[in-house]
Amino acid sequence: MILVTGGLAQGKLDWTLRHSGYTAADCSDRLEAAAPILTGLERLVQETLERGEDPGPLLPALLEKEYVLCREVGCGVVPLAPQERRWREETGRLCCRLAKEAEGVVRLWCGLPTWLKGGGS
Repeated sequence: MILVTGGLAQGKLDWTLRHSGYTAADCSDRLEAAAPILTGLERLVQETLERGEDPGPLLPALLEKEYVLCREVGCGVVPLAPQERRWREETGRLCCRLAKEAEGVVRLWCGLPTWLKGGGS
């Protein structure tokens, strides 16, 4: 699994599709979908928390994906609302666990990839 992270509109999906050879039809924002690319991990964490569930148990299913895309949510002003802070913290914790187990971790900034773990062309 390769974790792809970066800010909003930094080119995560475009880069992933070019790097992997997959198409948009191979992407889903639903963990239960058979698609090899999961988009929007941050939204999945938010939905899980809204149901009152712990996002930690999502890890094994996430590791089954070939690519997991997550928008960076931990930068910037710390939200006043406790639920917003928890969402950011839980997303960050899950990304740390994913990064530890991932074959590769890449961060996109202005469409440019920086490999933080692993590497590739």
